[in-house]
Amino acid sequence: MLLTGSQAIKCRECGSFVVPRIYSVSLSEKPVDREMVDLVILCREYGVEDIEAVKRIYRSSYINLYRSSRYTSNTLAVLSLHIYMGNTNQVSRLKHYCAYMGVRPKTVKTLLGRLKETEIYRPPEWEALLRNLPLNLDEEECKTIGSFVGALSKKIDINMNILSACVYRTTNLSLRKVARAFYISRQTVLKYNKKLEEII
Repeated sequence: MLLTGSQAIKCRECGSFVVPRIYSVSLSEKPVDREMVDLVILCREYGVEDIEAVKRIYRSSYINLYRSSRYTSNTLAVLSLHIYMGNTNQVSRLKHYCAYMGVRPKTVKTLLGRLKETEIYRPPEWEALLRNLPLNLDEEECKTIGSFVGALSKKIDINMNILSACVYRTTNLSLRKVARAFYISRQTVLKYNKKLEEII
C-alpha cells in the first residue's frame, strides 16, 4: 500500500516500482474503511491503542469541514492524533507524526490555529501531563514544578513550551532530557526559559 505522502520510483529496466515503505494492515471481519487506513497506520506506528477514539475525532464535524482536495487524509490523520494526545494529557510527537506521514508541520499548525486560537493548559490538564511525562519525576519534584507553574499561571497562560521551561528550571534534569520529553528542540526550551526570567 502506498500512502499519499510517499513516493515510488519506477525502474527503467524492468518497469517495477521501488516503494519506500510497505505497510501491513490486518484485516478483520468488518469491512475496511479505506479513508481511515492512513490514520490506523499512524496510530499503530506510535503505539496508540484507542484507535477508535482517534477515529471519532477524525469523523467529527470540525475536522470534516477540512476534508477537501486541499487537505489530504494524511494531514487530517496527523491532526486528529495530535488532538487526541492533547485530550488525553499526553505529549504529542507532532513533528515525528508529520515526518512519518509526509506532511508539512506548518500545514497542521495552520489547521490547529483555525480550530482553536491556542493550546492553553488549565491546572487539571498540566498536572496530568506532568504525571505522564517519561521523566520518572517523583512526588516531591511534581509538587515543586506544580507550585511554580501554579504561581506562574496567575501571570501568564501555560502552554506546552512554557511548561517545558518550568520543568527545566525547577529540576536537575538536563536540557536534552527535557526537550526530548516534550518532543521539542533544546533551543525552544531555552527560549521560553529566558521568557520566564523576564516574567519572574
